[in-house]
Amino acid sequence: MYRKLLRYSNKIFNLFSIIATITDERLKPRIATVKITAAIIVMQFSNLGSLNSLSQTISVKNLKKDIPSVSTIARSADSMNLEEIRNIGIEIYGKARKSKMLDSCYGMWVGVVDGHEQITSPYCKCP
Repeated sequence: MYRKLLRYSNKIFNLFSIIATITDERLKPRIATVKITAAIIVMQFSNLGSLNSLSQTISVKNLKKDIPSVSTIARSADSMNLEEIRNIGIEIYGKARKSKMLDSCYGMWVGVVDGHEQITSPYCKCP
């Protein structure tokens, strides 16, 4: 699923050329920033709310060879400009809307603003 999602996103939205511009401040990275950014974007696409849920998905579905460890993603994300990743999501959404992949809901467009976390999950309920 992970590989399929990345291939589809690259084919339709030219994902890897978009995320190739994102850099982090690690001095000698062993894992490419593109691979870490792709993992963060897949986390957004699959609506995983936290790195813990990503960690559980990695262990259950045997994706350890494809996705970097959660601690590596967290360390790298600390030194990235996450606004660039959010802008990639906005750009992909704009392309999807332009190519009419998304439909309106009763003639209206629905937008969700979350000021705390980058993504959210359907299991997260506020009291």
